[in-house]
Amino acid sequence: MSLIALVMLFMPILGNNMTLLLIVIGVLILLNILMCAVFYKDKSNAKKEAQRVPEKVLIFLSALALHSTTHLVMHFTRHKTNKVSFQVKLLMAIAIQFTLSVIGFVHMYV
Repeated sequence: MSLIALVMLFMPILGNNMTLLLIVIGVLILLNILMCAVFYKDKSNAKKEAQRVPEKVLIFLSALALHSTTHLVMHFTRHKTNKVSFQVKLLMAIAIQFTLSVIGFVHMYV
């Protein structure tokens, strides 16, 4: 949902500039890869009882990656799936991002 909203918000700005569109898509792919790597690292550190990645960082990276792969990574790594407080924070971040997307969409198209 966030990816669709992002495309609808940025299409008037990007226009026919395919280079800029490819850059945006590339950045999103890199951010998703980074987010996956950090989740895997945090899971590994949790098993070793080593220094953990703060939840704020996980949620921030998830938001930057537009939450597109967060739940898949959580499911496959079985990480943070039972922690209700993290789930609530993540849902709040998604709700805020969705609300901002709707506001931007309404402002741009209505």
